[in-house]
Amino acid sequence: MGIFSGGDNDRGHMNQVAEFLFEGEEVLQTYGLLLDFVALTNKRILFVDKTAMSRRTAVISIPYSKVEAISIEKGKLWSLSNRVEIQTKGRTYELEFLKGADVMGFYRTLARMIC
Repeated sequence: MGIFSGGDNDRGHMNQVAEFLFEGEEVLQTYGLLLDFVALTNKRILFVDKTAMSRRTAVISIPYSKVEAISIEKGKLWSLSNRVEIQTKGRTYELEFLKGADVMGFYRTLARMIC
């Protein structure tokens, strides 16, 4: 189980991410996304890049050292959006979280890992 509090750590997500882990790598947290999930490990970010209209699925792995910036959108009256952007040298990834997900917890945990 994760060492940080906040993620949903769904058993199904934990089982799915297990096949992509390296020796000695541990899952810290998983969070539900609109179309799948994102996992933070002690070494990197893993998420499934899937579109609703396509059968194609890609597993994206980003080492923390390759993350150049992260951003979280603020809505009206200081409310937070359910979207986080992760910028790397080659691409910006937009993660859309499930309603009610701890988006700020994800953002803070990721910020700690990259700073």
